[in-house]
Amino acid sequence: MNSPIDQLTPREKLRDAAHLLRELAEHLEQGFVPKVHELKKLSRQQDPASDQPPVTDLTIRSSVAAVVESDRYSAGLTQNIEHYLISIQHDVSELLRRGEGKP
Repeated sequence: MNSPIDQLTPREKLRDAAHLLRELAEHLEQGFVPKVHELKKLSRQQDPASDQPPVTDLTIRSSVAAVVESDRYSAGLTQNIEHYLISIQHDVSELLRRGEGKP
């Protein structure tokens, strides 16, 4: 059975893959990395002499959950991009194979 990606033209596949790559880059820059930095900041041991209240376990768990969810989203985008790239590679190989038999 063919996937919907296989029904697209090579141009459409390249366009969609480029869109997904931009979406992944934006997500990493604006979503994932800031969440990881926030978790890192929250998980640092605090100075007992500081005026700031201690970070609760619930706050840490919530931050970890946000990082894990963001990672899952990143992994899903990466998997979709990989499917597009494999299909594009197959298309290019097929075009080259067909082109070899021509004078």
